Amino acid sequence: MTNILILGAGFGGVSAALKLEKKLKRNFSASGGPAAGWKITLVDRNNFHLFMPSLYEVATVYGLIEDGFAKYLRGSVAIPLSETLENKKIDFVQTEIKEVNLRKRFVNTGAGNKLDFDYLIIALGGETEFYGIPGVQDYAFNFKAIDDAIGIFKKIREIYDNYQKENRAEPIKIGIIGGGFTGVELTAELACCVKNIVKACSLDKKCTQIQLFEAGPAILPVLNVRQRKSIEKRLRKLGVNIRLNSQVEEVGPDSIKTKAGGELTGFDLIIWTGGVRGSRLLENLGLKLTKRGTIEINDFLQTKNSDETSNKNIFAIGDSATLIDPQTKKPVPAMAYVAHDQADVAAENIIRTIKNQRMGPYKPFYDAWIAPAGGKWAYFHYKGLNIAGFWGYCLRQLVDLKYFLRILPLSKALSLFFKDLVMFTRND
Repeated sequence: MTNILILGAGFGGVSAALKLEKKLKRNFSASGGPAAGWKITLVDRNNFHLFMPSLYEVATVYGLIEDGFAKYLRGSVAIPLSETLENKKIDFVQTEIKEVNLRKRFVNTGAGNKLDFDYLIIALGGETEFYGIPGVQDYAFNFKAIDDAIGIFKKIREIYDNYQKENRAEPIKIGIIGGGFTGVELTAELACCVKNIVKACSLDKKCTQIQLFEAGPAILPVLNVRQRKSIEKRLRKLGVNIRLNSQVEEVGPDSIKTKAGGELTGFDLIIWTGGVRGSRLLENLGLKLTKRGTIEINDFLQTKNSDETSNKNIFAIGDSATLIDPQTKKPVPAMAYVAHDQADVAAENIIRTIKNQRMGPYKPFYDAWIAPAGGKWAYFHYKGLNIAGFWGYCLRQLVDLKYFLRILPLSKALSLFFKDLVMFTRND
């Protein structure tokens, strides 16, 4: 029996499991051979696959009345793994991972079970990086998990309910820290949500101030000037105050202290989108890690280590891994489709190893991205093609649908897509 263990059910983990199952069926199940007996096990602490690209929509959706557990809202981005793995020869184990022993090739779980493996794919995703800034963990909303988004969703409604009841004179102040893709997407959609609340409640249009804090001289620093200016123009049109060169030194219950501007007070809501690091679990594996706590990998997506023999069957992908692009000499950025591409290569290399064939290298491609910026507006980029506005938004929807069709049966993919489309256009 060949045991393949995949840690993490994010974009990389789910894609790797589905790809391996398909390839193993085609290559070995019918013909027999040394790998005719194989087993794929996917491990995650949650029983769902989180569709991260729409998490900002969950936090800011307008006009939705939810129960205390927000079941309907959760269902828009939390895709049950039972549906994703339906009719697939993939075992799913919902558990916490307590120990990973690479040398003896087993994983101990929180339930006290031991999972042996011949091949391992580490796809544990990332954790929020707070950079040791005082107060961020205590007073700012994190924005990494579904509970974070639900928490923001409920807090926004609480703020505006209290604002009306108390008949406040001073404006509501919302601060988002971090001018990367996540911060920009959340800020823009939040501005659209606020406009709808203000209109529905007959409030003064100037009752809310939304401020986006960026430590550097520009938001979205990976973009060129033209692309960035287009998105900045959109944010300002939505009423967002972009605060550049505003490195945050401390966060209080209602305050943000920056290195250059001092302490700003009176914030009703503070959200942190400032950084991502590797899972803390990776620190005890004995592997080479970067300063961000991610695993260093080679061109075949294998982990780098002094003992190459014991680690040749161990792969790392997605936010858990860092690969230096040989062309740019910079790390390949962490994106959902990058994790998917890496999953394909890792799966193919496992199949090739089982068949005693030479592995193929991963060839990085990341010259494509979509930056939604509120309502039916997005900036779509693919190689030399740039489309901003409504058609960029339409392309974003097609990309989402394509992914749902890849991991779900047709009827369920279409059902989820149209459910999200109806729910998340409330801000538009």
